[in-house]
Amino acid sequence: MTMSRKFPPRGLDFYLKWSIGNWAEEVAYKFCQDVLARELNVRVYRYGYSAGRIPESLAEFEEIQKERIQLERYGKRPNLLLFDVQVARKYERELVQLMRQPDEKIEDLVKRAVLTLEVEHSIWSVKRAVQVGTPLSFTVKEEDVQPLRSWLKKYEVPIVVFQVFLDELHACPLEEVVNRGELRRDRTTRKVTYFLPTSTQTRLADMEGVYFDAKVEFDRKGKLIPFVALKGGDFTNINIENVRKLSIYCLKRENYKS
Repeated sequence: MTMSRKFPPRGLDFYLKWSIGNWAEEVAYKFCQDVLARELNVRVYRYGYSAGRIPESLAEFEEIQKERIQLERYGKRPNLLLFDVQVARKYERELVQLMRQPDEKIEDLVKRAVLTLEVEHSIWSVKRAVQVGTPLSFTVKEEDVQPLRSWLKKYEVPIVVFQVFLDELHACPLEEVVNRGELRRDRTTRKVTYFLPTSTQTRLADMEGVYFDAKVEFDRKGKLIPFVALKGGDFTNINIENVRKLSIYCLKRENYKS
């Protein structure tokens, strides 16, 4: 299945979202390395296509999209894959190259994963929102659900959503977000989205040390675009009980088989 997502860079709004998305993925990756590796005896590898750069022109953006389409044959790749440490040691050389390999070349290896993570981000502070009675949620765009389910049907590896806020990290199975979440149009993105409230049962950790870095880029017409990029993030007050619950989803992998 080939996914086609055609949309050009859109100035400041685009650069901000791209930058924040990259930061959120780095936060999730770091949490897997620092915490999940120790508690669940797993290793994390990048899988969902990420160019690791902000496109500076329409041509560069289209190049990135073309690369993505060439790689993703069976649906939308989740961002990160988790493997049992024994499997990771055996296939380390192949696993570090997953992100740049086409689906058909790595199919058997991907099926050895025990869990996969789809990373979503938010520019809200949970702590501040709670103080004024504003509930925050997991957010998964409706347009991503079917491509993710197509990937799930092919590989049978459970998908968990990691929602990265400015000061907290939360986790919830994708199917729970979809089945229990409210489907409505996001007022910010204007896209139809599933919203499932976060809770103490989904919180994995608090975060400190997040800061803003001033950035500038030129758009394809040569216009200077200043924006801020999120950086950093140290984990505190880790909820080990909720972290270990993730191992249950690994054990439930058989439930995803047809």
